[in-house]
Amino acid sequence: MPSRPDIGIFGSGAWGTALGITWARAGADVILWSGFPEEVAQLSAGRCHPRLKDAPFPDSLRVTGEATEAFSAPLWISAMPTQATPDAWRRLRAEAPAPPELVIHVSKGILQSTHQTLTQALTGVLDVPVGALSGPTFADEVARGVPSAIVLALPPSVPDARAQALQVRLASERLRIYLSRDVVGTELCGALKNVLAIAAGLVDGLKLGYNARAALITRGLAEMARLVEALGGQSSTVMGLAGMGDLLLTATGPQSRNRTFGELVGKGQSVEAARDALGGQIIEGMFTTQAALALAAEVGVELPIANEVQRLLNGESPKEAVQRLMTRELKSE
Repeated sequence: MPSRPDIGIFGSGAWGTALGITWARAGADVILWSGFPEEVAQLSAGRCHPRLKDAPFPDSLRVTGEATEAFSAPLWISAMPTQATPDAWRRLRAEAPAPPELVIHVSKGILQSTHQTLTQALTGVLDVPVGALSGPTFADEVARGVPSAIVLALPPSVPDARAQALQVRLASERLRIYLSRDVVGTELCGALKNVLAIAAGLVDGLKLGYNARAALITRGLAEMARLVEALGGQSSTVMGLAGMGDLLLTATGPQSRNRTFGELVGKGQSVEAARDALGGQIIEGMFTTQAALALAAEVGVELPIANEVQRLLNGESPKEAVQRLMTRELKSE
């Protein structure tokens, strides 16, 4: 009879699996749940994720298709695609005997249907406090044990002693955890950086140079700060790992799907062709752009770069998008 797991991860994509490998390597008993039987069979047999081939599963990481096995863990980690997460948890919650005291999600984005962050949506679905884990982390590097740092954002309803205990529990020698109470700021930064990474990729695809990319990243950070602060987040979050750190990684790193997508479009590929070239992987910035713009309109905030990314997604010319940004009314910084 398998022992009771320490951590249950719901979702077996590369990021959730990378975290599972990290925590199992650090000594935790981790169970990784997938709702797809063929995926469970593949991961169980190969003991390796197809996108993390240099990181075999530790012995203390098990894969299951039975949600009840993951429910037995005292800590639940939600690692499913953002747009599918609320409905998935409505189904899972109906099967769960009782929720834990806390759920932490590791997905990035804003819901298209409601313009909510995932903590806002899941708090209503699960009726427990929901936190977020976010920061500048490529899944393959975390899985291989490359030194990384990330933010654990928990709501005020989680007592300080419990928050600090979770910080210690989820940290390892190769994954440094910083504690934050700015949940909404952390989530919005993680969502917007994907939109801005598409724009940075566009600059690279058009071969506009490092000057243009630096300017875009910097002004993108200003957009991020305006929306975060308008919705009650903190400027320090924007300038930290969850904001500037994640934006720099995603806007410049070659593993970034969003940046690569933007680069392919900048080189002349259609939106559909660029998606196909990435093998059907989720380009979260594509979903987040429209939701972020709607959310910004609700609070009276301008997001000019995000607006041009949306035009790009609608099929307009990449060169015209850059021209519009460069010829906007001159302003003070």
